[in-house]
Amino acid sequence: MSMLSGDGELLTFLVVARTGPGDYPHPVEVAVHPAGPKSRMSFSIGPHAANVGGQIPLSRVLDGTGLNPSFEEEFAAGDLSWLLPYLVRLQAGEDVESEIVEAYTARHGRAPQLSLQEYFDS
Repeated sequence: MSMLSGDGELLTFLVVARTGPGDYPHPVEVAVHPAGPKSRMSFSIGPHAANVGGQIPLSRVLDGTGLNPSFEEEFAAGDLSWLLPYLVRLQAGEDVESEIVEAYTARHGRAPQLSLQEYFDS
């Protein structure tokens, strides 16, 4: 799910969590670019005017047994426990994009928004 545009590669991310501006511990947006073992996660953390974030390989989000503890706060804020089994399967090379969309839709009553981002290597 990527396309070339100009100088850089654009990746399509599924936005799987976006909290409100006042949510504790901080506003967070989490998105996933499903591409098997080459999948990437995108995080935006903090108020819109001063947020931080970036893209990282899925292999850094998972630690071999599940979620890397470094990302527990963002996954808790975004209520993303449902996503973990799909991420593990993505890392194993399975194509679960449609299943992620279906699971998100079942939880939220609509498909996830899409976010086009230029590939960024961290």
